[in-house]
Amino acid sequence: MQTTLTVRLVEKEAQALDALCEMTGKSRSEVVRESLRSYRLRESLRQSQARLGPAARTGGWLTEDDILQDVS
Repeated sequence: MQTTLTVRLVEKEAQALDALCEMTGKSRSEVVRESLRSYRLRESLRQSQARLGPAARTGGWLTEDDILQDVS
């Protein structure tokens, strides 16, 4: 199933999108879809970090190095 979405951009945003399309050789739709996927991943990771961070800090994991040291 496909859905069409209309997005209003100010001129500067439209120009930036067009420049990105030209630079990457991708269509506006491709750039927006990839941007949405990237945003969803970042947001999911941010929410996981917010949810799991306090427990990790309680366990002594303050950095990625702390985690790697414990699991290695």
